[in-house]
Amino acid sequence: MTAHFKLMRKIAMAVPVLLLAAACSNQNGVSVRSTSPVPQALIAEMQAKGMTRSAPILVRIYKKESELELWKQTSSGRYALLKSYPVCRWSGQLGPKKSEGDRQVPEGFYAVSMSSLNPNSQYYLSFDIGYPNSFDRQLGRAGGNIMVHGSCSSRGCFAMTDKQVAEIYAVAREALQGGQASFQVQSLPFRMTPENMARNRRNPNIGFWQNLKEGTDNFEVTKQTVKVDVCKGRYVFNGNGGTDCAIAPASQNVAAAVYEKRRSDDAKITSLVASGTKAVNYIYQDGGSNPVFAARAVDQSAVPGKDRPFTYSRVDVTEVALNDAGAPATEADANAAHRVTYAAAESLLYSEAAVARKPIKGVADPKVVAKRQEAVYARLMGSKFPAPVPQKPVAVAAAPVSPNAPASQLVAAAAPEGQPFYARWLGYAPTEQPAASPAVAINVDPIQTGTVPDTKPKHAKQKTVSPGKPMMAGAALPAAQMAELPPAITNPPTEQPFYKRWLGLGGDQGATATN
Repeated sequence: MTAHFKLMRKIAMAVPVLLLAAACSNQNGVSVRSTSPVPQALIAEMQAKGMTRSAPILVRIYKKESELELWKQTSSGRYALLKSYPVCRWSGQLGPKKSEGDRQVPEGFYAVSMSSLNPNSQYYLSFDIGYPNSFDRQLGRAGGNIMVHGSCSSRGCFAMTDKQVAEIYAVAREALQGGQASFQVQSLPFRMTPENMARNRRNPNIGFWQNLKEGTDNFEVTKQTVKVDVCKGRYVFNGNGGTDCAIAPASQNVAAAVYEKRRSDDAKITSLVASGTKAVNYIYQDGGSNPVFAARAVDQSAVPGKDRPFTYSRVDVTEVALNDAGAPATEADANAAHRVTYAAAESLLYSEAAVARKPIKGVADPKVVAKRQEAVYARLMGSKFPAPVPQKPVAVAAAPVSPNAPASQLVAAAAPEGQPFYARWLGYAPTEQPAASPAVAINVDPIQTGTVPDTKPKHAKQKTVSPGKPMMAGAALPAAQMAELPPAITNPPTEQPFYKRWLGLGGDQGATATN
């Protein structure tokens, strides 16, 4: 009787699950959610802006601002902004995707056709943005299956909420079924304003970003889908600048208007720099999230049609101020750059171990992380990982002593104030101060065009300068000592455990080994 009761109980529990699964698919095996209509409120917005449901669309995504914009063609033939969506999560850093497993969300101009839509995505709904494109392939970049999808968990993708992606998917489906062969996705590091270009002028990717800005300038001038070509490792937009590859400008008027916009923006950038706008690098432990999700409640139901359960972890970006040579401007900036690149290197190693299905044990070895940090630092900062620069001790007068005090209580000397700051952090004084270090080579103009691997950045010029304030060494510490360090070093951004971030989360079907 007991066994029969248990069997009936199992059947009773399984029936609702089977019915729910059946309710999510139609007779052709396609999920019902992929055929959901465009919300009436959004249709009303289209009508108010002179758009039809089947009119062509265009998508623009900004990583730093964590926003996705949905643009749609109006009756005038020009595109207008239909709606903006906060991005729930993206992974990696600002900058292009270059290799498989680097957790980077690509930057560039991509195309999405009907075959790119995935109605049966394991992340509610999704579409592949089209990485790698011809530009990426020309530069030898690898990876694939980069999606805009639901579930709010990213491993190299733009993750939205299920409700958001359902709405975007429906609008995209209507446009493609209405005759648009493919829609353009402009994936950008940030809004390409003079202010952002001025602040990021010392970033190693600035040459590539200037090339992307040419494309966004074309769109801003025309409010039309930009024609994209590739010539000698660079994007060519609307034919402008493609003479070396026999690509003719689509319109001389457009070329002239783009030139005037660029000239105006360059003047603003020059003025901003002259007025004291500081150069910075924005560094993440592992990607970003729009601030609106800071108070997002945890959903533990995990039923179809709901976001996957995840604990929101605050995503803070570290802003590192740079000097004219592209190095951290102060000791505090050097400390921040070291701390966040160490955390980023650790996150990347855990991710690679999960993607490769290798044991996690050993990846957390501080020596392994510290070694990888050198490459991560070079990629994000555009310069060689800094070594500690010892300073000579400063003579300090002995403390006053009572004439009647015993000899054993005499104070010989105080700790030298000029000792390296990493020695002060760790609570020890060097027994011997080495001679002053030779001059250090610092990059003057860390601009790359995107053709050079991140780990070995090349620069047009270098100059030799005297060492400034010392930076934290790359030598790793035992885990026990790392745990005892004060908050100046051991304050990594709060993040959920790696097994929640990577094991079965993010990406899309087939994306585990590619993002």
